[in-house]
Amino acid sequence: MATLAFNPMLDTGAQADLAAHVDEAARAIAPLWPLESAIAVNPLSGFEHMPFEAALREGAELFGARTTLPLAQWRTLHAEGRIDDIALRKAIVATLGGLDPAFILFGPDLNAFALLRARLVDLPLAATPAPARRPLTPAIALLARWIGCFLDRAAPPLAGREDGLYRCLLAALRADPALRALAVRERLRVLDLAPETPLATLGLILDRQAIAPAAAADHVRRLFARLPGWAAHLRWRTAHAEPHQIGGAQAEMIDLAALIALVGFVCGEDQSAPAAPAADHDEAAVARDLLTHWNLAADAPAGWDEPARQSFARIVGMDETALGLVFQQAAERGVIDSLGHALEARSAACAANADTARAAAQLVFCIDVRSEPMRRAIEAAGSEEGGFETYGYAGFFGLPIALQPVLGPAPRKQLPVLLSPAHHVAEAPLPGRTSEAEDVVTRQACAHRAQGMLDATKSGATGFAAAEALGPLAAVALLARTLAPRLAERLARGVLGHAHEVLAPLASNDDESAIPLADKVGYARGMFKLTGLPAATARLVVLVGHGGSTTNNAFAASLDCGACGGHPGGPNARLMAAILNDPAVRRGLAEDGLTLPEDTVFLAAQHDTTRDEITLFDRDAVPQSHRGDLAALEGTLRAAGRAALDARAGKLARPADDLLAGAAHWGEVRPEWGLSGNAAFIVGPRRLTAPLDLDGAAFLHSYDWQADKDGSALTAILTAPMIVAQWINCQYLFSTIDNAVYGAGDKVTQNVIGGFGVVQGNGGDLCTGLPRQSLFRDDGTPFHVPRRLTVFVEAPLRRVEEIVFAHDNLVQLVENGWINLVVIDPWKHRAHHWQRERWVPRVC
Repeated sequence: MATLAFNPMLDTGAQADLAAHVDEAARAIAPLWPLESAIAVNPLSGFEHMPFEAALREGAELFGARTTLPLAQWRTLHAEGRIDDIALRKAIVATLGGLDPAFILFGPDLNAFALLRARLVDLPLAATPAPARRPLTPAIALLARWIGCFLDRAAPPLAGREDGLYRCLLAALRADPALRALAVRERLRVLDLAPETPLATLGLILDRQAIAPAAAADHVRRLFARLPGWAAHLRWRTAHAEPHQIGGAQAEMIDLAALIALVGFVCGEDQSAPAAPAADHDEAAVARDLLTHWNLAADAPAGWDEPARQSFARIVGMDETALGLVFQQAAERGVIDSLGHALEARSAACAANADTARAAAQLVFCIDVRSEPMRRAIEAAGSEEGGFETYGYAGFFGLPIALQPVLGPAPRKQLPVLLSPAHHVAEAPLPGRTSEAEDVVTRQACAHRAQGMLDATKSGATGFAAAEALGPLAAVALLARTLAPRLAERLARGVLGHAHEVLAPLASNDDESAIPLADKVGYARGMFKLTGLPAATARLVVLVGHGGSTTNNAFAASLDCGACGGHPGGPNARLMAAILNDPAVRRGLAEDGLTLPEDTVFLAAQHDTTRDEITLFDRDAVPQSHRGDLAALEGTLRAAGRAALDARAGKLARPADDLLAGAAHWGEVRPEWGLSGNAAFIVGPRRLTAPLDLDGAAFLHSYDWQADKDGSALTAILTAPMIVAQWINCQYLFSTIDNAVYGAGDKVTQNVIGGFGVVQGNGGDLCTGLPRQSLFRDDGTPFHVPRRLTVFVEAPLRRVEEIVFAHDNLVQLVENGWINLVVIDPWKHRAHHWQRERWVPRVC
């Protein structure tokens, strides 16, 4: 075949430059993890080098997204009291530049403050169209279907899949009659004779479109924005995926850029993703409405002095983005002020009343916001037992492991994506339970194979035959799961057995994958250092991982532990408990000066955040001497779980038992709110927050600044768990602001594609972010209030400052306003808010 005449200027150096431009453009795309290991990510993480306000507009322009909630929804949140009116007043004053500019007079009893407030809460609003994803052009929609076919794990692989995404799809597209029908006839030759490498093809198309080298990176970024979901998934594949997850289907960002450019050019769609249309902002109409609202004549501004006219023009010129930011800042200020005041008071009270009594039991939970209501309920229910203490720690319990499940084909990372596994741990039968384990594994393996066969027949040639043969049985199962979901679930568990009762992560072994003793001691010591857990531990110390329960839910992993790679945290808790019960580890800790009481027993558990139940693992291993402690603990956990469930049911306006049924019901679209409502990350001892009802809105990481002499523990907290919390917060924030673009839309109209993502309807671009049901009530009002994460730290100001400035990513988040950083001075008990290069004491 003849080759297409190619730009001779694209020599080796030019190709290297173009490859660099593609890499630069790819950094604007946040990675999208597959469904089974869903990780919350800031969709604008590629813009964190910019101030938050600028990134909002940049992301909106690139992806065609909203920058803020519609003002009508902000007003609803304000009317419901979820945005405090005093906080809104403060935000208005701050927006106007302080008290003097805010109270410039325009006439008797009329000032700039009143004008801006009227714009925010009083003036009529224009109709706001429902958010919608930018529609794909016919050619790009066709390309999206081919990408889905290439990456589909469930379907037979495409011919030529082993050649990689670009070469495989280039061959398929050349033979696709639908694409040839869409093509501009004289450009078909470009498709038929396109180079066999993606870099050469991209260079060719850019040359044909006369894209200057200086504009190449921006142009490629806009190419990615035409299929941002698929681009995000490929970003994950290239930057984070393991070889077994790629499955021989190589797909690089350059492949996608070349294919989008080629298809768009051949079909006459020469432009990259169009900019989002600017929202209508008629300043003349706004000015008329404001003057009418205050019964002022149309020519009134002519009689004002120059400062007043400038202030009026500025208020009139504020578009929806600027107004929405005032509301968002008010929502954040409400958190800063209310929690700042409470934590100041608690800091002072705790300094005066230190409690050193030994607790009846201690429980170490994940920092997840859903742990906070359960912790509070346990502390209340356990008060009669002599006092139960709870602590917060990252849910992977400091263990950088990959777990090989007995029923899993590949190891599963049980740690944050910021880290890499240092150890591979196998799941194995518990001592003396080998035969039972084999029986459970056999039954569950059969169930998994049967489900896999059924899934495969749905899209294969035998689908109708399978439906005819299995239809009656499936109908009975569906009826049971609809009318009696909890009973159906209990029966299924009775048949399949409970794997956790007979299988556990292997804490020690003799092969090369074993965790060395020195590492075990280090991980154990790290937990004490990072949480401030005292050496005088209780007789029972429970490490509580967490996960969720849901049926027929593509987003099930998003309800599990983000610190464990989107998987339940129980295995980490069990492994850490085994490590801490190891006599050799105890001796190693004692040699380091950390001597634990001989009567302390560590136990593992898992908190089901959908059912508000805590399952204790390895109960049989608890010695007889501690059976009374265990019985008291179990009673407390049952009472606390019911209290937490009743409280959560009130939020969802549903009976508590209905929530339990929903966890097993195949048609449930909202098994729980997940981390919706998250607003704060608090680093400090539990006594700082114990009396406060934080309403499940705060990540709680235990920390004792006095025990952290060198600041290393705080450094670890701020550079890992806090970053994960910020990702979660931004995913919720942006998925709420524009659920169609940054989120995943309505669950009801979604379909799973390829076994790893979801699309709306029958194809198109991959959805990113969270579904609508995780963020909004059924009437369309937001349950989640979009606001940036406020990080509260009880520690000396200078220590926090030094840590922030020693890490570029922290400087970026703080200085560019992606988080609000508030430090509680442990000596003066005063809250200080970091505001762009300076500390500002909290203003009452």
